Formats: sequence, C-alpha cells, structure tokens
Amino acid sequence: MKQSMRFFAIGLLTGSLILLGFYFMLNGSQASSKDIPLEEMIEQIESSGHRVITEKEFIAYTISNEDESKDKDADEKKDDKASDKKEEEQKEKDKKDKDKDKKDKDKKDKKKDDDKKDKVIKAKFTTKDGVVTQDIADILVDKKIIDDRQKFLDYLDDNNYSPYIQIGTFEVDSDMSMKEIAEIITTYPGN
Repeated sequence: MKQSMRFFAIGLLTGSLILLGFYFMLNGSQASSKDIPLEEMIEQIESSGHRVITEKEFIAYTISNEDESKDKDADEKKDDKASDKKEEEQKEKDKKDKDKDKKDKDKKDKKKDDDKKDKVIKAKFTTKDGVVTQDIADILVDKKIIDDRQKFLDYLDDNNYSPYIQIGTFEVDSDMSMKEIAEIITTYPGN
C-alpha cells in the first residue's frame, strides 16, 4: 500500500513539472498587444470587417442615436396612446356585450332550472350479479338521471366507489348529486 501511494505521488509530481515546463515555454513566445504598433492593429481590425473610430466620433454617434431614439419613442408613445384608447373603447364594448350575454344566459339558465325543478325525474333500477359501473352509468343516462356518462364513471373511479357497487334495487332521481347517487349504489339496499 505504501509503495503504490509513493508511485502515485511521484506520477503527480512528474505530471505537474511537465505542465509547468510547457506553460513557461508557450507563455514566452506570445506577442503582447503592446509590441504591435497602433496602425498595424487598426489595419488588422479593418481587414477583418470591423471599423475603428475615435472617442470623439463614438460620442457624436451615440448622441445622434439617442436623439433618434427619443424621437421614435415620442412617436411610439403617441401611437400607443391612440391604440390604447381604441383598445379601451373596444374592451368597454366587449364588456357591455359580455354583460348582456351573461344576463341573457342567466335568464335562460334560471328558466332551465325552473323547468328542471318542475321535471325531477325519478327512476328505479335493479342490479344483478356481474353488473359493472359502465352498465349502471348507461342505465342512468338512458333514464336521464345523469347527463354525462364518462364524468360519472370518472367520479366513481376517482372517489373509490367502483369496487363497492352493490346488488339490489335502487331509487334515484335527477336532482341528486353524483356523490348521493354513488353512495346509494354502494350501500346495500336490503331489497
């Protein structure tokens, strides 16, 4: 164990010394930007497709760009105000339309609810051995107790009623919630 650790340490030391030697050899051969004349650097930069400008030219350029952007911003603000005003008018119109539609819908819903209250459908059905929740959902849809078969099946599965369906005769009506119907069909009726 001691000998393998020594060899490992010697390998690390040797590798470090080799890397240090390469670092000093390569670092000395690089030319710094201080050694290259300014004119030569400008020529190299311009030959690669870039442009070199003085500090005064840069300041003048940025000031002119700021003035242009301020003008554009002012024009955009005017346009934005006009479009915002149009949008607000459209929103108010849409809101009025929605309110009117909502009132109409509420009236229709109230009328439907009143009609539903008048027309509570009662049903009596019997389940036998081998009946599954899909069969019960079909019976309830046929007798117009529930509107959506799949929604009822999902409710039974999500709330863990499916495995507890009982055999017997059950009485339900269209006024009952899915929970009430589920509790009725999972409670032994005794009939």
